[in-house]
Amino acid sequence: MENIKDKKDLTISIIGGTDGLGKWFAKYLKNKGFNIIVTGRDVEKGKNVEKELNVKFINNNIEAAKKGDIVIIAVPINVTEKVIKEVAPHVRKGCLLMDITSIKEIPTKTMEKYVREGVTVIPTHPMFGPSTPSLLRQVVILTPTEKHKKSEWFEKVYNFLVKEGAKVIVIPAEKHDRIMGIVQGLTHFAFISLGSTLKELNVDIKESRKFASPIYELMISIIGRIIGQNPYLYADIQMFNPRIQEIHKTFINQCMEISKIVANKDREGFVKIMKEAAKHFGSEAKRGAYYSDKAVFALSSEIEKLNKLIGKEIAVKNLNSNNIHFGILKNIEDDYLILEKNGKELKFNILRVEVFSGEELKNLKKKHFERKYSDISVLFKKSVDENVILNLLKKLFDVEIIDIYEGDKIEEGYKSITFRIYGYSKDELKEIEKEFLNIIKNIGGKERFK
Repeated sequence: MENIKDKKDLTISIIGGTDGLGKWFAKYLKNKGFNIIVTGRDVEKGKNVEKELNVKFINNNIEAAKKGDIVIIAVPINVTEKVIKEVAPHVRKGCLLMDITSIKEIPTKTMEKYVREGVTVIPTHPMFGPSTPSLLRQVVILTPTEKHKKSEWFEKVYNFLVKEGAKVIVIPAEKHDRIMGIVQGLTHFAFISLGSTLKELNVDIKESRKFASPIYELMISIIGRIIGQNPYLYADIQMFNPRIQEIHKTFINQCMEISKIVANKDREGFVKIMKEAAKHFGSEAKRGAYYSDKAVFALSSEIEKLNKLIGKEIAVKNLNSNNIHFGILKNIEDDYLILEKNGKELKFNILRVEVFSGEELKNLKKKHFERKYSDISVLFKKSVDENVILNLLKKLFDVEIIDIYEGDKIEEGYKSITFRIYGYSKDELKEIEKEFLNIIKNIGGKERFK
């Protein structure tokens, strides 16, 4: 990408870059050294993003398109076609026009129709959301026509994405929409329908979890994840993909067929449908079982691990804010852990935190707190190898040897070893000292000064 122009001279205009994935790309590409222009309907929000990301905000899509060497359309699906018609004619010859919408046939045809000759068009679908930290291991789908696939811009974009660690898939727009009609359209349709059904049945979701199998737990979690997203985005995915109606019709027909079989108590008919579906899945049926088993095991293992940490010091990182809290894990109640911190109780949703203990906890404390220390002199027989003792103690404490002394005032046949033990508060050091001296006593040492 940078060979067409040097990064410091290359301007990327993101139409709709003040929110969502558009803002994500503005931040990501700015950090990679590109000049970024963003547009948005809300001027106040645009000015805030300008200041936050150190980018340029322009409240005019056409002006931004004229200035961009790369122009990225990052607006909601329902206005994508309209915005493309607005800005595409103003993209300069020799420049690149992209979109990052989750449907591809309509944007591809519209961009191809409205750009001037000499403008490269690369329709793009990033298969991730704005909470993703980077492009590493993320799927990005490109749907250029054969003409644009041969361009220098395509080569640069493709290589840039691969260099950033993305998994890049290049397919025709029609194939993309057919696949996404299943991967996104059918999936969302089915789970939103399940959520709506549970609402119509007036099911108490929290109460139902008490009787839940692991698979029901996973299903409820997926439904909750989907229905908790932006409903307008999900509506647009359903309504603007030209392949969706056929998929809906097939799904509804199958639901009605299975319902009819159940109503007729046609046991063999039901078995036949399951067996035929399993045969169609082939080895993916077993993979699905293994995958779901692993997900269930991961959830169970996390709760088991937390139960073992009750009464011990841990660190809790809030995945929403990235704030880290240190304290004693007091209890686990349903989906929440109770942390005792400075005499107060804090409640965290287990599903929205990362928990650190052991060595990870020690490393975090070193990073976030100023270490305090206490020096303790201990007598050991001269024959004792202090390095062996130190290696043993290091498994339990943050400790080092600062002095070894033999001579005056030292009991015959003994040597004095001074250990420096570290902690992060006076109270913690007192507890560490007490435990340290108890272990010293059990391995044949004795405190020199009492």
